[in-house]
Amino acid sequence: PLQMFDPPQPVETLAEVPDGYPLKFRWRRVLHEVTRAEGPERISGEWWRAPGQRTRDYYRVEDRDGRRFWLFRQGLYGEAPEPRWFIHGLFA
Repeated sequence: PLQMFDPPQPVETLAEVPDGYPLKFRWRRVLHEVTRAEGPERISGEWWRAPGQRTRDYYRVEDRDGRRFWLFRQGLYGEAPEPRWFIHGLFA
């Protein structure tokens, strides 16, 4: 990504299946409809360095207007607390 957010910013999502990529997401009060997605790319912290760190599944998504985003889901469905979605960066 050309622009990264630190910390990542929360987004609201709607997915067809729980562990799938989002079909739509709302970020900064704007609804984005996803037309293409790649992923997931799973990133887990080393358990000995960061115990309790939640798994992240990253997706590269493109919306109807051709804007590309780097999103991730923190946590897995079926675990408590429920997973949350974030935007971590923007592509050109």
